[in-house]
Amino acid sequence: MIKLVPDWAQGYEAFWNSIKNRNIWLIHLRYGAVIMMVLLFLASDILEISLSEIQFKVLIAITISIFIYNVVLHKLRHHLTCTPGKFNPLHFSLLQIFLDLTTLMLLVYYTGTIETPLYMLFIFHMIIGSLILPGYVIFSIALIVMGIYTGIVGLEYYNIIPHHHLHGIHTVELKQNFNFILSTIVLFNFTVFTAVLITSRIAKRLYKREQQLIETLKQLDEAETAKQKYTMAVVHEIKSPIVAAQSIVEIVKNGYLGPISSKIEEKLTRTIIRTEEALGLINNILRISKLKLLGQVVIEKVNPREIISKILEQKDDIIANNKLIVKFDTSKYNNEIIESDNVLLELIVSNLIGNATKYTHGSGIVNISLQSNESNILIDVTDDGIGIPKDEINKIFRQFYRASNLQNKNIEGSGLGLALVKEIVERFNGSINIYSPSQIGNKDRPGTTVRVMLPIIQSLKSDE
Repeated sequence: MIKLVPDWAQGYEAFWNSIKNRNIWLIHLRYGAVIMMVLLFLASDILEISLSEIQFKVLIAITISIFIYNVVLHKLRHHLTCTPGKFNPLHFSLLQIFLDLTTLMLLVYYTGTIETPLYMLFIFHMIIGSLILPGYVIFSIALIVMGIYTGIVGLEYYNIIPHHHLHGIHTVELKQNFNFILSTIVLFNFTVFTAVLITSRIAKRLYKREQQLIETLKQLDEAETAKQKYTMAVVHEIKSPIVAAQSIVEIVKNGYLGPISSKIEEKLTRTIIRTEEALGLINNILRISKLKLLGQVVIEKVNPREIISKILEQKDDIIANNKLIVKFDTSKYNNEIIESDNVLLELIVSNLIGNATKYTHGSGIVNISLQSNESNILIDVTDDGIGIPKDEINKIFRQFYRASNLQNKNIEGSGLGLALVKEIVERFNGSINIYSPSQIGNKDRPGTTVRVMLPIIQSLKSDE
């Protein structure tokens, strides 16, 4: 098997996609060539082109042959694999070009060889071939084509093989006109060689740029991996002293070191809350790093309704302190058990409900809706809180980004929650959208709606 695939492109999907697309070009153009041949036959009387009996039969046979092998090739391309060393799209390209040049050579010979304008189609094929095949292959093909074409013209000139004059294109036969033959052959060979040379160099430069791009992307992936590993190591080290400090504060708060006043107890409670927030932030960062670095998920059967109910129970205190009215609607949910990662799904729900309860105060409303159909579940979390400025909605998924209307609200947050949610949702081939104002919002409290759609059967999406 001829080695046509460069080493750098063997696992490069974009390279194979470009080869497949160019193969499709050839197939579509070949159908166009068949239509052109049929129209030529139909218009031959109008154009006053007369064909001999043998020309007519051969051209009909060539047209039918092109159509048949094009249909076969069209079906064959669906069964190709991009495996170097086996018959792959590049070998398929070589096969197409070989068949086309063979039929084109016959077509040129039976339409006058030196007299027919169809020989210009060789140049067209050389250009396409230069965009697909390695330089040494297409140069070899070009030399063979130039040699065969020049040889046929020479054999006709010396009357060794019959010449098929194309009546209606030229009034006299040109096969014996040496000056015309010489100038045409020289110009043809020069044009073919130049077209292959220029196109091959352009293609080579493009492939070189692709190779550089692959190497750059590889370096970026390695840098990202190193960054995530460093982040995990550093953040994990930060977690330990915070947990230790939290334990000491709880010991003091619970009176194990002696009685404390209610004012000090209140301060210690707030300190514990802040340390919990810090630990939550650290866990989020660790989860993002593990997700990006290792793709760590555990697919299992989970019930979204139970997860949402569990999160709402965990946030009872916050809901009560903020005097929120929370409604959980499952009327359009068929109690589907979906395949997902329980921890990651909890993380999604916890962040969405956490944001809604954090940014909604004073008898605010939070509506949670869980719906399902045959293939997806839909989670809507809607509030009438402070909302998100319209021109910042597209930025809200950036890591560490916080909306401008939070600056004077004294509301703590890291700007990592929604970035993490989006990362998880996209990993499971789902979608997330944010709308502000929400349908229950008003002028003073515009509110926000976050809509997450997840497939019932979730398959992990890779980083590639």
